Amino acid sequence: MARAVLGPLLDLPADDRSALLGTLDAWLDCGGSARETGRRLYCHPNTVRYRLRRVEALTGRSPGDPRGLSELSAARDVLRILPQSGGADR
Repeated sequence: MARAVLGPLLDLPADDRSALLGTLDAWLDCGGSARETGRRLYCHPNTVRYRLRRVEALTGRSPGDPRGLSELSAARDVLRILPQSGGADR
C-alpha cells in the first residue's frame, strides 16, 4: 500500500527521502501549517512548501487535497507500523 502511494519518493536517496517524509510528517502533526512546520524543522515556511510540492510531484498526490492528504497520511502510517517489512512492498 505504501509503495502504491509513495512510489518514487521511496526510491530517492536516503537523505532526500528522509527530508521529504520528515517534512510531510511534521506538516501533518502541525495541522497543515507551513509556518509551524518550519519552526519545528528549523527551516523557512517556503522550504516546507517546496518540499510538499516535491512530494506532490513524486507521488501525484497533493497534501492540500483531501483525498491526496488521506492517502499520503495512510501510507505514512503503514511505513511507521511496518518500516522494514511489507509496508513498503519491497
